[in-house]
This record gives sequence, structure tokens and C-alpha cells, in this order.
Amino acid sequence: MKNNILFLILSFSFITDFYSQATASDCVNAVNICTNSNFAVDPNGSGNTLELDNNPISNPSINPSSSNSGCLLAGELNPTWMIINVASNGTLEFSFGADGGAGCLDWIMWQYSPSACTQIINNQLAPVRCNWNGICESFTGIANTLPTGGDPVNFEPPLNVTAGQQYLICLSNYSSQTTNVPLNFFGTANVSCNSVSAITVNSPTICSGQSITLTASGSDNYVWSPGGLTGPSITVSPTSTTTYNVTGSTTGPTGGTINASGSGTVTVLPVGSAQCGCVVNASNNGPVCPNDPFTLTASNVTGGTYTWTLNGNTVGNSQSLTGQTQSQSGNYTYTVTAIDNLGHTCTSTTTVVIRPLPAVVAGNDVTTCYNSSVTLTASGANSYTWSPVVQNGVAFNPSTSGIYTVIGTDINGCKNTDEVNVTLVAASIPQISPSVNVGCAPLAVNFSFINTCTQADWSFGNGQTASGCGIQSTIYQQPGCFDVFVQYTDLNGCDSSATFNDIICVEKPKAAFYVNPPSISQGNSTINFFNVSQGAVTYWWDLGDGTISAIENPNHTYATAEETGFVATLVAISPSGCTDTTTLAIIYEEQLIFYVPNAFTPDADEHNQTFKPVFTSGFDPYNFEMVIYNRWGEIVFKSQDHTKGWDGSFGYKGLDVQTGVYTWIIKFKPKNTDNKVTINGIVNVLR
Repeated sequence: MKNNILFLILSFSFITDFYSQATASDCVNAVNICTNSNFAVDPNGSGNTLELDNNPISNPSINPSSSNSGCLLAGELNPTWMIINVASNGTLEFSFGADGGAGCLDWIMWQYSPSACTQIINNQLAPVRCNWNGICESFTGIANTLPTGGDPVNFEPPLNVTAGQQYLICLSNYSSQTTNVPLNFFGTANVSCNSVSAITVNSPTICSGQSITLTASGSDNYVWSPGGLTGPSITVSPTSTTTYNVTGSTTGPTGGTINASGSGTVTVLPVGSAQCGCVVNASNNGPVCPNDPFTLTASNVTGGTYTWTLNGNTVGNSQSLTGQTQSQSGNYTYTVTAIDNLGHTCTSTTTVVIRPLPAVVAGNDVTTCYNSSVTLTASGANSYTWSPVVQNGVAFNPSTSGIYTVIGTDINGCKNTDEVNVTLVAASIPQISPSVNVGCAPLAVNFSFINTCTQADWSFGNGQTASGCGIQSTIYQQPGCFDVFVQYTDLNGCDSSATFNDIICVEKPKAAFYVNPPSISQGNSTINFFNVSQGAVTYWWDLGDGTISAIENPNHTYATAEETGFVATLVAISPSGCTDTTTLAIIYEEQLIFYVPNAFTPDADEHNQTFKPVFTSGFDPYNFEMVIYNRWGEIVFKSQDHTKGWDGSFGYKGLDVQTGVYTWIIKFKPKNTDNKVTINGIVNVLR
């Protein structure tokens, strides 16, 4: 049974330090605790104050966090008061005692504040956790996962905590134990052995306009506010009394981060305080652009006189200086020296920021063709104004050459200028050079440009085309004069074209002639030559018998003694010396001599047995045919051999024809001509 009331004395043994025995029997004497402290219990009676005397809010009979029994149902018996200092966010978990113990260790826990003890006594502060041991085994606490040997009736759920929070615990030694009680923290939140507000900061007093150094101690990794500065020491210049807060963090004994905080106040004495003397503050209305006016202003000093300097040179003697300018960008630090009516001297500086001019770039100079569009695009600023007026980055068609000036303005209103020269050029007319202007067909011509280009398209007038600025070649097969057309792009990108009329003339004479009569023969040997050549102006004749002539239409009498033909040659010559040659055979025609008998007697005697025409000259023996017909139009004989005669028979049996009249037809070709001659007659067969 829980029926023994003893007085508990608590002592702590930390990881690295040993604290001497401390009495914490009253709330106001609560001591800081942390992991692995041991409690030495000494039954010396209760404290001086009974904090939990019939106050159901501060010590309720219903457990606030679980279905276990209520809080300290027997009140505070031999109490020990402790403070837990949370150093990092996480879950708070701890245990008093250990597995295998005996006796009851009841406890109750509230969130701590400086007024917590008063609120508990006045029944105004409700607990966040408590436990009235269901089993008296001296092993209790709060845990997510029960430690080995722990019983659910003696443990409460863990508590989510935030760095900087503090919790107050009253441990009631119901069983009046006299042995040490171990304490262990094992949650994710770190617990500090000291208050989390252990950072100390000096709190100095300064005069207006002065600077002071604040120094913090008691932690690591300091961050100050206001200002966001870091480090254990910072130098500040507040214009009025200001409190500076600092937070720190360090690694706890079981890992994790222990946070700490503190503050220091800088008291700023007002201007005119006896211990401060003269105070002046300098300011300016910058930043400004180069050559823009700015104003330097000094704060009022009672009865003061002022001197402004820049780099040791005096620039003015008024409290405020207006119309100051600087032509170059940069930072210019001005110093004002003031002397008040008591003779105190004070100084202050102010830095005027002269912003850099925008690096306005109008772009490269432009050379373009008439009637071509131009786009001017400036860069380096925020907005642009062009003169003459054009829109930045928008195409336009300039009418004349000239300089375009742009004013660029940046986001601070600073302006700078640049210019670009726009030059309009006329398109150059293509000039070409052919390797030859006049020649004989087929005429090969190479064309080249006298001026330069970037692209060209050619039409040579002979149905052929080409592209390119290099040498172009073509062949003129036909006579005539030809126009060459060129579409041309010059080095400035300007397009033009030109037609070169009759630049190429090609001569191709055509030699031709005919003769009359077409042949010669005995007694008829004079030939008239008729020249029908084209494209020629002079002529050369070789008449075939050694006779040469330059007459356009000669005539000539040939010798016929040798009974042979001749070959006449004509060379036609153009004005440029182009030639064409043709020939024509002058045929010698033999005199046609033949005889055809009109009767024969195929009667088996030795005389006049066959009918055979006699050809002696002037015919082609290989182009000969003789056909004989009877009175009924039947062929009775046919031969292509002029030496073979008809014996008066017919058929394959060689039967004799009847006596009578028969018709013959002879076809032959005269010698040296392609003409065909047909003759006919009758022959009498007599027996």
C-alpha cells in the first residue's frame, strides 16, 4: 500500500559534471535535469510549501493523456521538483527508475513559465502528463515504445515538444525510497542540462551616432536580429535604443542540436546629452545617374557651422549642398564636419552612389540597297528612343543615307547614347566579258564578270542556263547573234539584271551549189555552176580538172577525150573566215548505142536463130530487163542478161511459139545516172 510519507532530497550526477546534493522539495527551488542523472533519496520530510492542496485543476483525478489512473491522488509526498529544458524539436520521452525496482514513484508535469509555481498553488495550471503508478516497481515515465520491463500502467504517451520549451515535474516519493533513482531521456528531442536561455549579452549605453560591439557567450553558431548578422560579436550603430536578440545552437551530449537564446539592449542617449557632446549625421538623396544633381544634407547641430569635403577638398559650407554632380559612376564618400555652439566638433560621412550609365549599343553600321528594309535594334538598356524616329527592332525603309542616334534609358532612369550609320547604295549593274564575241559554229564561249557578285543566274540565249559568279561556259551550235541575260546580286546584297544584246555572233556558212546540165558527154561538156551557199561572202572553187575559180557562179568546159567524170568542190567562206565545203560529181555519160532487130527465124538452121537486142555503150549491164509477151499478154520470155537472147520457145518444156508478132519491153539504166529508161517494140517470129 502507498502509506509511507518520507522527505526526498535530490542530487544529480551528470555525464561530465557532478552537482552537489541539492534540496528541491518546493516548486520555487526546482532544479534543471538532463539525461542519465541519478537521484539520491533522503527521507528528510516535506518542503516549506504545500503546492498541491486540494486543487483539482493543477492535480486532477482524471489522467489528461491516457486511461491510466489520475495524477497525484495522495497529494505531494516527499516531493522533488525538477525543470526539463527542451533544446531541439521532437518527442519528449523519459523514465524514472529501472526494471526490477520496488516502491511507487508518482509524478505530474506542467509546461513551465516563471509564474508556473504560483499558478499551480492557485489551482490555475493544468498538467500535460501525470502518472499514479498502477504497479509499485519504481519504474515510470513517458514513452512511445516501452523500455524493457516497463508496464503500460506506469507509462504515459510521449509529448511533442519545441526547442526552447520548459516543463516542470513534481516527483512524489510515495514509498519513501532511500536508494538512488536513475533518470534517462531517450526521445528525439534533446534536453539541455541548463536553461535554453543561457546566452548572455552585454547591454551598453552609447551616444547618438556612435557604434558599439555586442558580444554573446554560452552557445555556438550565433544569429542576431535585427540585421541577420552572425558570429559571437557584432558592431551596431542604432539611432535609438534597440534590443538585439541572439539565438545559438550547439550539439547536445546525446547528439542533435541544443538551441539557446539571449538578448542585449543598446541604450542610445539623445542628442544634447551632456555626456555625448556634438552629434551630426550626413545623408544624400542618391543614388543618381552621372551628371544628375544630388543633395548633401547634414542633421541639425545647435548653433552649428558645417564644412563638407570630398577626398580632403572642401566642396561647401552649408548644412545642405544642392546641385552637386559627378560625371563618372562610382561611390563618392563626402564628410561633413560640424562645430556646435559649445565648440564640440563632430563628423559624419555619407556615400553618394553614382549609378553606371547603361551600355547602350546601337548595333553595327548598315550598308543596304535602295528600297530595302532595315531593322535597327539597340541593346543594353530598358527603353529606347531613336532619332530620326524609328521603332526599336521594327523594320523600316530608309529613303536616304544618314546617322541614326539612339537614347537608351535603364530601369533607374540613367541614359546613354550610341549611333549607327545607315548607308544606302545603288545596285551595281553586272558587267560581263565573253572570251570571244564572234566565231564559227560550234562556238565555245567562256563568260566572266568584270565586277564581283555573290550570286548570278545566266541565260545564254541558246536555250542553256547556268548559275554562279565564276566563269560560265556554253557552246553555240547554230549561227546567229545571241542576247545574254544576267540576274545579279552584288556584294552589298543588291539585285540587278542586264541584257547584253547581240553580244555573241556565230557564223556557220552553208556551202551548196548545183550544175546544169548535170553531166557531160561527147559534144556536150560545158557546165554552168549555180552557187546557192548561205552565210558566205567569198568562195573558192576546185572544178576537179585542176581549174581553180573565185567567181561566185562560174561556168566551165571539160575535156571529154578521156571519157571520165569530175568532182567539183566549193568552199564557202563567211565574213569571219568560217568555212563550209561541199562537193558534186560531174558525171561523164557515155553515148547510148543499142539496136533491136524486128524479126528472127528460129527454124533450126544456123542463121538468125535468136532474138537479142544489141547494146554497145551508155548503159548499165547490171540494171537490164527484157520481157516478151504473146498476143494474149502472156509472158513467153524474160531475161535480165543483155547477152541472152530468145530462141522462140516458151515454158519449161521449151515448146516452140507460133509464127507471128510478139511484143517486147526492155528496161535499163543509163550509165552514170539513176534514171530508168523503158523502150518497147515488136518482133516477128518467122519459121
